[in-house]
Amino acid sequence: MKQPCNLVAVTVTPFKQACHPDFELIAGQTEKLSRKDIDAIFPCASTGEFVRISAEEKIEILRTVSQCNIGQKRLIAGACDASEDGVIQFLKAAKRYAYKACVVCPPYYYGLSQDDVLRFYQLVCEAAEGMPIIAYHVPFFTTGIELDTLCRLLEIHNLVGIKDSSANMKRIAHTCNIVRQERPAFAVYTGTDDCLLPALCAGCTGSMTALGASMPDIIRAIYQAFYRKDLDCAMSLQQLILPILREADRFPFPMGYKLLAEAVGWEVGNIEWEKYSGAQDTLERMKKLLQIMKDETFYKG
Repeated sequence: MKQPCNLVAVTVTPFKQACHPDFELIAGQTEKLSRKDIDAIFPCASTGEFVRISAEEKIEILRTVSQCNIGQKRLIAGACDASEDGVIQFLKAAKRYAYKACVVCPPYYYGLSQDDVLRFYQLVCEAAEGMPIIAYHVPFFTTGIELDTLCRLLEIHNLVGIKDSSANMKRIAHTCNIVRQERPAFAVYTGTDDCLLPALCAGCTGSMTALGASMPDIIRAIYQAFYRKDLDCAMSLQQLILPILREADRFPFPMGYKLLAEAVGWEVGNIEWEKYSGAQDTLERMKKLLQIMKDETFYKG
């Protein structure tokens, strides 16, 4: 990416049944989202349940999103896998379908040393053959990227940014400070909507989040208020999204964010309601909260 994106919309994956994506719904989702005021679309992320989808179907998702991106938004691909070879397979597909960058986390399931993490990114970035890579710090699901390791990663020329989904503002603040001192053009993204405004104040470039796709208008409004230095408005908007995020977090990730997408009117395909006690009630509470948000004078949604 020649210029960093700010508001990156992370999509849910609609399923027909079990873990088979509904490509017709993905196409419609992409067309609709590509008309929104966002900077980029990001399929096959954690919110998109990439670990539940076969390699072939993930590549087909990348192709479908690229084909249906009628608004010509920049595309960022999730290219995470448990093996280096799997990551490289997705990098090649992303390049084939004109994605501008790929987000890659350290291989998951088995723990890694920080030297292993460094070697992994060195190998992946070399194999990417110029494709911009964004590292992914997501310690809930795989080995985290320590700050000392980040300092070494900054030396890799086509590693252009990091997404931090730790929700740890101390960590995010130190990341932004290190980047500002060592490589100012390096992008830092928060992966957590709950701390979007604090992350921007700490120096984050932008966000890669679920609400960027399901509720892009209010996320854009937070950005606009922040950049015009109206922090009272930005804080009011940030506070406005917190109750609905608490509702989403009632369920194992990312089910709550799928419910939120459903509440705002996105078609999310088959939801196995019987697996999630109270999901219908939560959906109704989300709809009521959305109406309250639309009634606020500073957000018309």
